[in-house]
Amino acid sequence: MKILFFLLAIVAGLGNPLQSAANAGLNKSLGPGLTVLTVYGVALAALICALPFLGIGQSSDPFMERISHVPWWAWAGGLFNFAFVLAGSLAAREIGSAMFTVTVASCAVVLSVILDHFGLLGLEPHAASVPRLIGAAMAIGGICLVSLF
Repeated sequence: MKILFFLLAIVAGLGNPLQSAANAGLNKSLGPGLTVLTVYGVALAALICALPFLGIGQSSDPFMERISHVPWWAWAGGLFNFAFVLAGSLAAREIGSAMFTVTVASCAVVLSVILDHFGLLGLEPHAASVPRLIGAAMAIGGICLVSLF
């Protein structure tokens, strides 16, 4: 079952540079405002189609009761996604998909190790051990080499 979560991560990883390139193309034709609106319009349509498969409404707790238990920091996810879509649509065309993705991935590796180490934002703690730090450095080094050559 855990393999499905790795497959989801692979799909997300493959989608990252594809999304940035597609958003850069939209930005070239539509400009940043309409690009973001289009991206979220398509995402909303996809979400509406997926709702029957996502288990929405399975909880017996009323919606307002569930929403009142959401931690304050959990609301920021949408803002970070908006920032990513806007940044990708503006930056990928100018600096290239590889450089944009390397920058995003490098920052993501560093922050992910920190979040995991301290168990921040509701994550289970995973210590920033020496092998893990070496792996993070190797990942960043590898993606930097890919972008440079």
